[in-house]
Amino acid sequence: MLTHADVAAIEARIRAFEARTGAEAVTAVVPRSDRYHGLRWRAFAVGVALAAFAVVLADILRPDWMHAHAILFAVATILGAGLACALLATISPAFERLFLQRERAEAEARQRAKALFLANELFATPDRNAVLLLASRYERVAVVLGDRAYDGRVSTAEWNGIVDAMTPPFGTGDARAAFSAGLDALEALLVAKGFRGDGTARNALPDRPLEPKVDHE
Repeated sequence: MLTHADVAAIEARIRAFEARTGAEAVTAVVPRSDRYHGLRWRAFAVGVALAAFAVVLADILRPDWMHAHAILFAVATILGAGLACALLATISPAFERLFLQRERAEAEARQRAKALFLANELFATPDRNAVLLLASRYERVAVVLGDRAYDGRVSTAEWNGIVDAMTPPFGTGDARAAFSAGLDALEALLVAKGFRGDGTARNALPDRPLEPKVDHE
């Protein structure tokens, strides 16, 4: 959750950004972009594999230890290690995140950003010049989406440059600093591209960050 101070700082930065560029910026922070149910099974599989390796290694080093009770102990150890890893993945997001591929995390966050863009009708600005900056907390992934006004004027590499500016602070969980860095980079980019505010643009979108309460299924 963003604090009141975080919200106030982000709103003030957005107002300054919009006044200078004439563009509309919207920020959003979500708890996560997907449930990733399969990650616990991956953790279980890794725990089982590591425990099985340890049992095989012990058998090689001490072949005389393998008897009926030792076999039962080995099976219990292997299954117990798998269950322990699955349980740890359930209670520790940081541990569970170890089994999440970066490509999948980025794809899910981008899909969530597109869904928010449509659900909140960010396309409804008169000049189609909205930009959404999304921070997905669980994945520690940032996404930047621009509307049609930027087609042909801002390249994919330049959008990715905004994401790169947001990533270091968001990697430590600081969404406020991530949005500030992203808006700084976005403002510099748009000004360089010739976007200017003339004081007549209507603020069609909220400056307050979006914070959806329901996790994506």
